[in-house]
Amino acid sequence: MKKIFAVSHCILNTASKVRQHESLLQEEYAQRSRFLRLALEQNIQLLQLPCPEFFLYGSRRWGHVRSQFDHPVFRGSCRELFRPVLMQLQEYASDPGAFDVLGIVSVEGSPSCGYALTCEADWGGELEDGSRAEQTLPPVQMVNRPGVFMEIVDQSLRENGLSIPIYSLQEAVKLLCDNA
Repeated sequence: MKKIFAVSHCILNTASKVRQHESLLQEEYAQRSRFLRLALEQNIQLLQLPCPEFFLYGSRRWGHVRSQFDHPVFRGSCRELFRPVLMQLQEYASDPGAFDVLGIVSVEGSPSCGYALTCEADWGGELEDGSRAEQTLPPVQMVNRPGVFMEIVDQSLRENGLSIPIYSLQEAVKLLCDNA
C-alpha cells in the first residue's frame, strides 16, 4: 500500500516563500528537513499543493496577512488551484486497498497555508514614502484559525466527502516519528 501526504507547496520548494531573513526560518526549515527525511525513510509519497500566493502575486510579493487574502477573487483562485489536487485525492481515496492518504501538511503562521495558526493584522492603504508605515502596518498577531487556502482545502474535502486530516508540519513530524 502506498502512503501519501499532500504537502504545502513551500515544504518542497522554499523558493516560493515570501522573501525574509533566513534566520527567521531556521526552526521551520529544521522541521521541514526532519519531515522530508522521515517521509523518504518510510517511503511516503508526497503530493505538492499549489502556492496561491506565488501563483497570484509572484516571487517579489510583500508579506500579507490573512484579511488581505480573505476576498472573493483570492478564495475563488484558491478553489480553482486546489481542484486538480482534489481530483487526485479523490482517486487515491477511492482505492483504500492500494493507497492510504495520511493527510495534508500545513505551514503554521502562513496567511494562506496555516491551519491552526495564521497571521492577522488590520493592514491596507498606501505606504507612500515609508514614513507612515507604522500607522499603516500595525503589528501582526498570530490567531488560532486557518489561513484562507487551508480553509478552502478543508471545505473542499468536506464538500466532497473526503475525511483527510490536516496536520501542522510539527504534527506530521510527530506522526512519522510515532510510526517509525
